[in-house]
Amino acid sequence: MIAPAYLSVDPTAARISVAIALMGPANALGGWAALRVQGNTWFDGLDRSGDDRDVLIHCLPGSQLRVRPGIEPSEGRVHPDETLARGSFAVTTLARAAYDEMRVAVGVREAVVVLDMATSTTSGMPHTTLDAVAAVVESHHKTRGIAQARQALAMSSPRSASPWETRTRLLAELDVGLSGLLVNVPVFDVSGALLGVADLIDPATGLVIESDGAHHRAAEQHTLDNVREERFERAGLVVCRVTSLDHQDRWATVGRLASAHRDAARSLRRDWTLVQPDWWRTWPAARRWA
Repeated sequence: MIAPAYLSVDPTAARISVAIALMGPANALGGWAALRVQGNTWFDGLDRSGDDRDVLIHCLPGSQLRVRPGIEPSEGRVHPDETLARGSFAVTTLARAAYDEMRVAVGVREAVVVLDMATSTTSGMPHTTLDAVAAVVESHHKTRGIAQARQALAMSSPRSASPWETRTRLLAELDVGLSGLLVNVPVFDVSGALLGVADLIDPATGLVIESDGAHHRAAEQHTLDNVREERFERAGLVVCRVTSLDHQDRWATVGRLASAHRDAARSLRRDWTLVQPDWWRTWPAARRWA
């Protein structure tokens, strides 16, 4: 099989292209590579240390595969409705690919990150749904990693807009013990003006948790973040920012979040609301956060 030329424009795409070239008609591209070629670029084929991960290729009945370094062949069961044609080669559906990524993730939290990014309705990426992934999970039995996939389903939020948002949410929920957090919701002042979209907010106390990924380091984004934070705080919200570096000092960050939560619970000001005014429901830019 000849790999599509459009897949050779960057190193990640080139690795996928090589894998496709090795595939026969009874093979299907799976895992992160299947998500990637279907447009979900959160899946870059790298592990947390930045090393390349193997490309998963499903070997369907009667298939032959020329195995090389960088290729992970799988003879696990794939249902007929879990593959689809993409030009000259087959891929697993987004839901099946997410399931396979959840099974091999390094721990339940990273499995949740996989699921959040595969189902995200706020990041603008092609995505599947929690129901579709749940259907795949329930159609398989006694498969390595399936228990982890089931756990991740119970902890996922399709409103997460980035991997670091998910990791921060799980830190707040599992380590700090916060419950009822809302993900990527618009916050308004009492007159109905938009204060901003909060990455995470505790509606009971007014704690806002902002998760800063790499793109937040850019000067323009940093300025926008500061302006939004000032609006939040003027309305009586308590803001706690968490960066990817903060996750390296997990328990110090847990302490900061717990302190911010106590401060928010003691605040007597509530010049903010989550009630959406009529104009928000008809504003085209608000559709991303619907």
